[in-house]
Amino acid sequence: MKNYVQLLKEHNLKATPQRISVLKALGEHTHPTIDELFEKVREEHPTVSLATVYKNLNTLKEEGLVAEINTPNGKMRYDIFSMPHIHVVCANCGKIEDVPCDLAYDQYQKDIEAKLGKSVKRVDVLATVEACDGC
Repeated sequence: MKNYVQLLKEHNLKATPQRISVLKALGEHTHPTIDELFEKVREEHPTVSLATVYKNLNTLKEEGLVAEINTPNGKMRYDIFSMPHIHVVCANCGKIEDVPCDLAYDQYQKDIEAKLGKSVKRVDVLATVEACDGC
């Protein structure tokens, strides 16, 4: 199991039980919707509110710990950002697959920063396929 407490501390975030639960759920790489994430967190914390899950998710997104994936059906899905990878989304069924990527993300980030003259926190790549093996 990953050390989510340490990960939060590295980003100067308080390691609350709710944040740890959100990271654990996202660490399963199932790419849940907010409703699915809420239900998963409620398994450990039955009294947690949807607003609390939203708030923690947004904080983790702002700190670059969580990636937001816009799917063809319009439902946002979420993933922990544990390593650079491409999210491959099936346009037909919406399935999301993580594909490790050996591309030089650091170089892309430096190129973007040079063009913009601004600091970039993270580069996210999304690829959409017409149909996946499961369709």
